Amino acid sequence: MNSNSYFVFLIVGIILGSGCGKETQVAVEPDVIMVTDYGEVGLQLYDETPIHRDNFLKLAKSGFYDSLMFHRVIYDFMIQAGDPRTRNESTMQDTTLGDDPGYTLPAEIIESFIHTRGKLAAARYPDDMNPEWRSSGSQFYIVTGAPATSARLDTMEMQYNYVRKGRYFTDWQAVVGKGEFSGTFDEYLKAENFEDYRYTPAQRNAYKNEGGAPWLDFQYTIFGEVVSGMNVVDKIGKEGTDAYNRPVKPIRILKMIVPDTH
Repeated sequence: MNSNSYFVFLIVGIILGSGCGKETQVAVEPDVIMVTDYGEVGLQLYDETPIHRDNFLKLAKSGFYDSLMFHRVIYDFMIQAGDPRTRNESTMQDTTLGDDPGYTLPAEIIESFIHTRGKLAAARYPDDMNPEWRSSGSQFYIVTGAPATSARLDTMEMQYNYVRKGRYFTDWQAVVGKGEFSGTFDEYLKAENFEDYRYTPAQRNAYKNEGGAPWLDFQYTIFGEVVSGMNVVDKIGKEGTDAYNRPVKPIRILKMIVPDTH
């Protein structure tokens, strides 16, 4: 697997929840505590994405993440970890990082979960290798991000709605071909109660005030968020990196702690 495989890739203008990141806004008992070289990060996992939730808990309990390094860090974007080869520091010089436990997970993409600051999401192969958008079995990223403009969010909505209509068009062709529907495409949209997607005012405010990575919305499975220790995430996100976006100074996940309630 090459460095263009299992990672969240930054492509300006690529198309395809709520805000997070201000620790004073949340008082949630974490499902997992990620202990790093720079401190602890409390993670809440979403019940709405049970496959990813249960997989993350399983790996955390088994010690899979213990001693792994953050192998991709981009300032004002995200931090990423979960490649099992990064236990060995020498592999950080390998341009082919991108391993996992040997399996992928089906996508659990939910429109209401967006890439605002502090979101926890699964990395995956690029679209051309992975048309079903299946997630890596272990690699994850946490969004840091910079504030987004209203114009940027308007563009994301427009592009995403174009994609959504394309999906409906494919469905319309299929049902017409089977003789299950005889109306026009516009009539099909009406019958399906199609409405354009719009960010909520709260989501827009979160992007504009706290930041995030809206260009990743609706393409990756978001399965949790940071509920404590966002300052630790920020510290990792500000570390110096090399040409491959790898921290010059190794930064490890020392261990994952799962409370007894799980």
